[in-house]
Amino acid sequence: MNRKSRRRPPSSLHELRELLARLHAGTADIRPGQKSIQALAGLLDTPTNAALCSISDLAQRLGVNPSTLTRLAKTLGFSGFPALQALFRAELSNPSEPFSHRASRWLDDMPSGDPALDTLQQVSRDELNNLEVLRSHLDPQVMDAVAREMANARAIRVHGARLFYSLATFNAYCLGLIRDRVSLLDDTGTGLARGILDMEAGDLLFIMGVAPYTRSSIALAELAANRGMKVVALTDAYSSPLAGHADHVLITTTSGAFFANNIAAAVILSEALLLQIATRLGRRAVERLERHEQLVKELDIGLGS
Repeated sequence: MNRKSRRRPPSSLHELRELLARLHAGTADIRPGQKSIQALAGLLDTPTNAALCSISDLAQRLGVNPSTLTRLAKTLGFSGFPALQALFRAELSNPSEPFSHRASRWLDDMPSGDPALDTLQQVSRDELNNLEVLRSHLDPQVMDAVAREMANARAIRVHGARLFYSLATFNAYCLGLIRDRVSLLDDTGTGLARGILDMEAGDLLFIMGVAPYTRSSIALAELAANRGMKVVALTDAYSSPLAGHADHVLITTTSGAFFANNIAAAVILSEALLLQIATRLGRRAVERLERHEQLVKELDIGLGS
């Protein structure tokens, strides 16, 4: 019996993007319908949704029938839509991509219209998609458990490396406004070892980082867990090496055209967590904020009204 041979399917999202470019240029070796091409573009624009949502949910988001996604997958050479979706899930579970590759892809795919406006619109779409994924997939019970731990812990150290150093600084500063014994843990000044020296079993390490992970962050999370400290990880995948040492894991997505990791969702998640912690602390948080405001006034370092 003769069988029509199936084409070799793309093995990465990079290959899938290259194929989409050829489809738009009319030089591809396949001819899916226009709806299928638009659906493929939509999947690549929202890779986290493509990895996590059901076929019916994706079809509704993309404005097509589920059968369109099934036909698209088979046209691309996959056995069906689950095989195509596995490609997106593989990237989500191992999201590391060199920043230089991101920058190169942006230059290759850069819109031809108004550069400033098109860039703003693309980044906005990316961040809004990441926020929507965060909103729809966040487990409120995990969020509440983290807030409870961070409100009740004797002492807290906050750590983030590279791009997430600034987010760690933000979290440490804001958390220190509403409770005591909070400090930033970094590898400058006294170093990580000195920073963790005074921590006890039951104290809490809030560690954040996404791919590409740093050895020092992974080692720090492991050390804290081994010493009986609570570890909360804000990271990008449950397969993250930081998640493996954590008592609680908060997931944020960083997909987008930006040449580094998109962090708006992580910032929003941090703000929501800080507000939840303040809610847990109640009047204690308000009283500490009032004491801080009084000190600012006495030091005359505010701009005033």
